[in-house]
Amino acid sequence: MGIFRKQKCLYAVCNGRSTNISEIPDEALAGGMLGIGFAMEPTDGAFCSPADGRVESVAETGHAYTIHTDEGLDVLVHIGVDTVGLHGEGFEPLVQGGQKVRAGTPLARVNIEFIKSKGLPAMTAVLVTNP
Repeated sequence: MGIFRKQKCLYAVCNGRSTNISEIPDEALAGGMLGIGFAMEPTDGAFCSPADGRVESVAETGHAYTIHTDEGLDVLVHIGVDTVGLHGEGFEPLVQGGQKVRAGTPLARVNIEFIKSKGLPAMTAVLVTNP
């Protein structure tokens, strides 16, 4: 007889290269102050949910999304570094707070080239804030 546990799995939130969170050029994100996880260097502007769950919050600027997964994890998807200063320009949220999502549900469309044209990294953090 064995004990079986439901595996907790997060999927990539965009097309691109996944990397260690420590590579994000932001001390709070890279240092684990907001949670543990991974980073993605996006190749296009399509961002989706990393798991099944419920959208808890969408930043007014469209750069950050919090999802409470069906397994009880709180996951922050933070698109870009210092992108809050863009005041929503280049971000099109596709979900709203309270909405149920499945892994792969589109969260946002983002103009990655616009972010880069402003001298900001598009590297995205996917963090579990309640590990």
